[in-house]
Amino acid sequence: MKKLFTAGILGTIMMASTAFPMMAQADETSDNAMVENRKMLMAGIGGAMGTLGCYMKGECSLPDPVLTNLAKGVAFAAAAAPAAFETQTPDASVKTTANANVWDNWDDFSSGFPEMEQAALALAEAVGDKGAMGAAMGNLGKTCKSCHDDFRSK
Repeated sequence: MKKLFTAGILGTIMMASTAFPMMAQADETSDNAMVENRKMLMAGIGGAMGTLGCYMKGECSLPDPVLTNLAKGVAFAAAAAPAAFETQTPDASVKTTANANVWDNWDDFSSGFPEMEQAALALAEAVGDKGAMGAAMGNLGKTCKSCHDDFRSK
C-alpha cells in the first residue's frame, strides 16, 4: 500500500511538473497571438497610409470611394488599437517594434488613437479636394509620427 501511495504521489508530481511548461506555452501562444494581431492592425494602417501617399504624390490613380474607404479604414483601426494593445504580452516571443513605453505611459499612448481616428475621418471628408486632402493627410501623418517617436523601437 505504501508503494502504491508513493507511486501515486510521484505520478502526481510528474504530471504537475509537465503541466507548468504547457501553461507557459499557453501564455506564450496567447501573447504571440496578441502581438500578431497588433502587428496586422498596424500594418493595415501602414498599408492604407502608403496607398494614400501614392495617390497624393500622383504616383497612382484611385477613385474617390477607394480613397474614402482607405481613410475610414485607418479611422476604424485607430478606434480598435487601444483594446488591441491594452494587455501586456511579456511572454511573447514574436518580435515587435512596440516598446515598453506603450504600457509605462499608457494614458499618453492610448490618447493618441482618438486623435488619429479624428484625423483619418477628416481625411475621408476631404476626399475630392486634393488640396484639403493634403492638409488632412499632413495632420494624420503627424499623429502617426508622434506615436512612432515615443512608442516604437527602430
